[in-house]
Amino acid sequence: MNDRYIRLLENTAIRYVTAMDYRTVRELISCGCLGEGEYFDLKDIKRIYKDQKVTLLSDRSRMIISEVIKAEDKVKKALDRYIDITQKENIRIIEREHEDYPFSWKCLSGMPPVFFAKGDTSILSDITRKGAASIVGSRKPGRYSLYATSEFSKALSEKGVAIVSGMAVGIDRMAHVNCMDIGGRTVAVIAGGADVIYPSQNRDIYDRICSEGVLITELPPGQEVLKQYFPSRNRLISALSDVCLIMEAGLYSGTLHTASFAASQGKDVFVLPNSIYAENSIGGLMLIRDGAEVLIDVDTVYDRIENEINNRRLLINDGSASDDERDIQSLRRLAKDDPEKLNEDEWKSVVCDEISEKPRNIDELCISLGIPFTYLSSIVTMLETEGRIANDMGRYVLTMKGY
Repeated sequence: MNDRYIRLLENTAIRYVTAMDYRTVRELISCGCLGEGEYFDLKDIKRIYKDQKVTLLSDRSRMIISEVIKAEDKVKKALDRYIDITQKENIRIIEREHEDYPFSWKCLSGMPPVFFAKGDTSILSDITRKGAASIVGSRKPGRYSLYATSEFSKALSEKGVAIVSGMAVGIDRMAHVNCMDIGGRTVAVIAGGADVIYPSQNRDIYDRICSEGVLITELPPGQEVLKQYFPSRNRLISALSDVCLIMEAGLYSGTLHTASFAASQGKDVFVLPNSIYAENSIGGLMLIRDGAEVLIDVDTVYDRIENEINNRRLLINDGSASDDERDIQSLRRLAKDDPEKLNEDEWKSVVCDEISEKPRNIDELCISLGIPFTYLSSIVTMLETEGRIANDMGRYVLTMKGY
């Protein structure tokens, strides 16, 4: 483990073992004791304690800094534990500057500067181009809600949308499992350390998600699951998604936290309608009363996700595009300006990228890409043969291989 990651883990230990909080950190930054976004360690705290600028801090912050220094042994013990678990469990540390840090989190305040992950973290960066839907609900759902969860999870996964949930029993489990069953991409956001399996009966999908999807948490390795961590976990679920699907929620369900966070983050919230006589559905029906949309069909949900993807494209084109995005953008420009310079594989990439925005028929592709019908027809045929695209009622859509 390199020095950078050890420093990040030591910073995490200080935050979780001592009374150091964001309020004190902001004060340290405003007084010039710390640089903006700096990850401090014990050495920095000791330096600050001796710095004359410390007199500019409030009594509260000076007391906290003093307590951090007194807790040095506890911090070092926690750091050693974090390092040990991280290495044994193959847990990755993702900071804001990492390529797999979710783009949607960068656009919101209050997101963790560092989080921990197990599995394929590239799924998180893929969400920027392909979209994500959070599917959440009751831990003891009815058959109707479970069936709908299964259908929506599979249908959205088939369109390349990542399914985000909290790895709880009930709706969460159904969403994760049905996504993975068809080879889709799923993200589990949990309320404990990345090595902590909660609930214990979900060990099977924990192992499967770590193998076929990705599991993430803002909490340090070894941290047990506590009730107060669930609302914070729920804000990350909604922040990672383009839309939020509430499949079943009682009046006091924690699922309502996710819906509330989604709405405050500007995400569309869809609620599966259910019986007004079912206690487990009252919370969801109240969301509909308060303005949430009724969940009826996959196409409406996917249209909203597409809108969010296109909005991100505009932001990315303003200067924050990844290398892959810049590559496909340059190919698209070349396709319009000097199409003869593109080889066969490059044309395939351009066609797949065009279809990823919206399913299109052959005529629409000809118009949007400016490719002669005869040449485009051969490209499309090759892509179908390779299994990267499929014809769905006259319109071409990407398969999982096409992404």
